Amino acid sequence: MLRRIDNTKMGSSDLGWLKSKFHFSFAEYYNPFNLNFGTLRVINDDLVKPGTGFDTHPHRDMEIVSYVVDGKLTHGDSMGNKNTLSRGHVQYMSAGTGVLHSEHTCFGGVKRSGRRKIAVKRAD
Repeated sequence: MLRRIDNTKMGSSDLGWLKSKFHFSFAEYYNPFNLNFGTLRVINDDLVKPGTGFDTHPHRDMEIVSYVVDGKLTHGDSMGNKNTLSRGHVQYMSAGTGVLHSEHTCFGGVKRSGRRKIAVKRAD
């Protein structure tokens, strides 16, 4: 089933350091008619201000794909992985039974750092 959602009807958030568009209900945006698409739970378009990012936080039972649209994004996690992704790079992370990770944009004159985050909930 194909479902089209106009971008003006998507959820959004502006925290100053982070501007997001939410394709499904997420964070403070709640739409009971747009919670998920099967096991697909999250598709967020995030603009992250240079030199800022997501401090260490947990995930579990999720498969997470991040795609860097512009700029650079450094990912670190509790399994000892640390990588810097640049434009066009894709990262896949399986949260399994639990993982802690952080993501921060780099300085260095980057005016815009964007990413797409896709998360799929694992079937029970």
